[in-house]
Parts: sequence; C-alpha cells; structure tokens
Amino acid sequence: MSRITVKETADQSEAPKKPKFETVTDSLGRTIQLRQLDPMQQSRLVMGVGGEVSQNSTWMNGFALPAAMVAHIDDDFFGFPSSIKQIEAMLAQLGTDGMAAINEHLLAKYEAAKAEHEKAALSAEQAAAKN
Repeated sequence: MSRITVKETADQSEAPKKPKFETVTDSLGRTIQLRQLDPMQQSRLVMGVGGEVSQNSTWMNGFALPAAMVAHIDDDFFGFPSSIKQIEAMLAQLGTDGMAAINEHLLAKYEAAKAEHEKAALSAEQAAAKN
C-alpha cells in the first residue's frame, strides 16, 4: 500500500485576503455587516449545532446561517458562533428588524442570481437557434 504525506506550506506570493463584508441597514437604523461563509465555516456551523439539529433545513437556512453571517452590528464585532446558544444570542440581538433586513438582502441576491442565470440560459438558447 502506498503512503501519502501531506505538508501544509504557506504560499508567500499571495497577500492575505481581507474579509469581504456586505452591509445592510435594518429598520432601526443599525448597520449590519455580513461575512460570506466559506465551506469550512459552514461545516463548523453544522458541527457546532450537531447532526440532528443541522438536519432541520428550515432552522439552518432561515435562522442559523443568517445569524452566523453577522460580523458587525454598528461598531460591535461578533465572532463566528460555535454553538446553538451563540446562534440564539445573535438572533436575540438581531430581533425581528435585523432578521428582516438580512432576509430581504439574501432574497434580493437570490433574485439577481436567478435573473442572471435565466438571461444566460436564454442567450445560449438563442445562440443554438441561430445554428
């Protein structure tokens, strides 16, 4: 059987990437900055809430993921949650107004991506019809 050795090395050619935030404002006037969750963060969120809870897609997509995306509310920084209690604390902090602003933002992003996809599909269909 062959043996594989994995070594992590730092690539010196790339500068560290700055985190990118998207900003939304809720009806209370609070500025909420959202982080984009990478696959590692998403997997850590699933591990933090546990396998049984993570299977509840309504709770994960409607509450846990949006709450985990919050990096700042006004000038207050919030780290990445690692438990259900931390997610619930963020949900309490956001309240109805904060969650509504985040959900409206995510819905607008989804609608824009859907429109772009439909436009690309229509262009491909039109190009195929010309041939």
